[in-house]
Amino acid sequence: MKLQIPLLFFLVSIILYSCEPEIKENERTAIQGTVIDFEGNTIPNIPIKVKTQNLLLGEGTTDNIGSFKFTSLQSKFDELSINVNTEGGNSSFGTYSIIYSKKPLQQGYNLSDITLRRKATLAFNIEKTSSENNTLNWSLQYTEPFCEVYNDEETSQNTSRCYETTSLIEVLDTTNPNFESEIFSVQNSTVQFTYQLNDAEPQTILIELTEATNFYEFEY
Repeated sequence: MKLQIPLLFFLVSIILYSCEPEIKENERTAIQGTVIDFEGNTIPNIPIKVKTQNLLLGEGTTDNIGSFKFTSLQSKFDELSINVNTEGGNSSFGTYSIIYSKKPLQQGYNLSDITLRRKATLAFNIEKTSSENNTLNWSLQYTEPFCEVYNDEETSQNTSRCYETTSLIEVLDTTNPNFESEIFSVQNSTVQFTYQLNDAEPQTILIELTEATNFYEFEY
């Protein structure tokens, strides 16, 4: 019995070690680019992290003119992600990720300009003030504050999900009459609020997100 405990520990150690992504010995890759906002202004102090299988390979930060250049480890895995402002970043801006899949790792990644959108929060509130048994069908269409770019060498396809429009749809009635939430979008964009009270014609209201924090309340 005494020999089984060290043996078990040894086997568990081997399994855990084998699950870790393998790092190429004595191989590095250069990561460089510039981070700008939607108006073309450079953004300082933005963190960039290079990962594979959630393992950190390298990291850097933009300088006072928005540029970054650092050396990252190389991994034997064929997937690599370069994440801009995703962890511990500037909360005033959204995030940007570039994912390389099924692609031989390069000796250098020159990312040129990466555009971050300024984030905007919409404090959105719907409150039932009428005593009538109303049903409110409504939806919000708004811009998401992130960008993800996928490069797949195996299928020769590059796809992206960059600051796309998404929708939130709800139905409010006597059992669930109110709604309150924070919507995360981007500044200088428009949120489209469409509602239909009972069988009336649908109505649309445009909410301009001109500030970092915006408020809108609707009563029915």
